[in-house]
Amino acid sequence: MASAIPVVNTIRTGDATKANPFTICIIANPALEAPWQSGQFMGDPITGNQAAFDACVRYVNQVLFGRLAGQSEQFLADPQIEPKVRLVSLFVSGLSPQDANSLVGQDPDSDLLIARRNTFRNFMQNFGLDADVAYAVSASNTHTRSSAWFTSDDDSRPGVGFTLDGVSLTHRYFSLIPGTIAMHLTATSLTALHEFGHALSSYSNGKVVDLYVDSNPALNCKAGRPIPPRFGSYVTTPLAADISRDSLGYPPGWNSYHCELNAPFPAVMDDYWLTAVPERCEHDKITRQFLKDRVSAKIQR
Repeated sequence: MASAIPVVNTIRTGDATKANPFTICIIANPALEAPWQSGQFMGDPITGNQAAFDACVRYVNQVLFGRLAGQSEQFLADPQIEPKVRLVSLFVSGLSPQDANSLVGQDPDSDLLIARRNTFRNFMQNFGLDADVAYAVSASNTHTRSSAWFTSDDDSRPGVGFTLDGVSLTHRYFSLIPGTIAMHLTATSLTALHEFGHALSSYSNGKVVDLYVDSNPALNCKAGRPIPPRFGSYVTTPLAADISRDSLGYPPGWNSYHCELNAPFPAVMDDYWLTAVPERCEHDKITRQFLKDRVSAKIQR
């Protein structure tokens, strides 16, 4: 680590009364595994462009807290939540391209960037940081699509209980592996918010999945035909199904269906690019409340 030159910026201080406030970390990815799972590494071009990285950090801050022009989704801007969220960025130059310094891989079969989730926590801790959700920003010359992994909750530690369709689950205070996101420098519109929805959710306590494909059942997606009028229940709230998938419609052959919407536009976890103004899209009812409750639980710890 002797050659590392770190620049840590605190964009939002969060709850200064807490020893471990809810934290989002945005990192300039030092090295790419190319291809992913090959054990071959090269420097990420972003390490030579701090100004572009800082601009991307500003974009993430804007979209997470509902500040994009015309943006409708505001769940993190809730006055009970926003002041409690810590947001930091980390730009490091001078690191060698090796396993421990690589947060992002290039998928060999597509243009997806893939978060190397097992390296994030150790990497951040080398610079005195930790996070609940972490972005690794890349300037890959070939792979531009973002992706995310859910959080691995620490189910041995406490949290706030809730019920999903009558099943008892818990918004855990802490994680074994944070939610991780691999995002390209050129990301725009709701991309960072969409990926945050995945990363904040949990492998063991509710997964938020993509709605633009025929996904397997999860928190925000169920399966079966015909589509029933009732989607399910979250805590004590009954929820209706989205019978028509807004204006998009369910493609022939799909078995999945979604929760009722909060707005007459595609959901944030759906294909928001298919509407004229993507920034007007909002989370569906179960996804918004679940993510909001999950943050609210973590800021209590």
